[in-house]
Amino acid sequence: MSLSSLFVLGFVGFLVSLAFFKVGIKLAHKIGLVDTPDQNGGRKNHENIIPLIGGLVIIPVFISLCYIAKVPDSLLIAPLFGGVILWLIIGALDDKFEILPWARFVVQIWVSCFVAIFCQAELTNLGNLFGFGDVHLGWFGVAFTATCLVLLMNAINMLDGVDGLAGGFIAIALGWFIFAAWQAGASALFSPLFLLLMPILAFLCFNARHPWRKKASLFMGDAGSMSLALILGWFAITLAQTQMPQQIFSPVVIIWIMTVPIVDTFAVFFTRMRQGRSAFDADRLHLHYIMIDSGISPAKTTFLIWCLAIVTGAIGYISNQMGVPDYVLLYSWSAIWLGYAFYRIKHA
Repeated sequence: MSLSSLFVLGFVGFLVSLAFFKVGIKLAHKIGLVDTPDQNGGRKNHENIIPLIGGLVIIPVFISLCYIAKVPDSLLIAPLFGGVILWLIIGALDDKFEILPWARFVVQIWVSCFVAIFCQAELTNLGNLFGFGDVHLGWFGVAFTATCLVLLMNAINMLDGVDGLAGGFIAIALGWFIFAAWQAGASALFSPLFLLLMPILAFLCFNARHPWRKKASLFMGDAGSMSLALILGWFAITLAQTQMPQQIFSPVVIIWIMTVPIVDTFAVFFTRMRQGRSAFDADRLHLHYIMIDSGISPAKTTFLIWCLAIVTGAIGYISNQMGVPDYVLLYSWSAIWLGYAFYRIKHA
């Protein structure tokens, strides 16, 4: 498919998504697939009952666009869709009926293992992370990859706490992936990445705060945030393992692009455990909640975190393209991660 045809198809996908969101909002209210605000305060402090159909529109539109564009079978994107659809169904049931956490976690592990094994999304070489030569994972690759996917799914789900935040972050990460694929001439990856971005931008028209919308009129839901995180993880691994004939970018770039959800989630986990609580307790310790509780408006909070995501992604990707060693990128990122975690624990 030519570039002009791809852009036309993407624009059609954007318009179709807008129409489906309009219809889906009404349908979600009828079937009760909505998020109800907490009556006694808490994390869910939005004023209205909000439909949870973001992912239920984005994923089907994306899959349809990929088949229309005839994305190459060599990407093994069909098995990926199988795993994503399974989680989309489980996530929708969780949004509707609140599945037990352990059951949801088991499904996350199963789907992540499926993607790692059957979708060629296994991290096998992490690069020269420590300065002593390339780190080859060997037989441990599948377990490590599945663990990373599960962590990413939960990290992005936890990021979904302010209007436009999770959707905007995913769009920013996709932007870096699209730029990397374009620079490397990886058209087989550029096409599906661009086609995924279009329904997400349509979603942000309803979910992010902007001059024409003061508050979100729909949410992504667990089905959407975790399904998109799974797809995002697959693209990240595929880009990091693909040779064109050179590597598109090193695996260490992934953590720089994903800095915001990863660093914030681990800082919150450490803080909760330091307080003697479960790492998975619900509270308002995440960065976006802290910013809002300090008096920053939700719209500014989202914008500032978007800017942070753009900057960290730029540092990782541009540094890698300039030849900065992998171990320098890892050690500098780790310093930021540990410094922020220590600060959060000390001031919790």
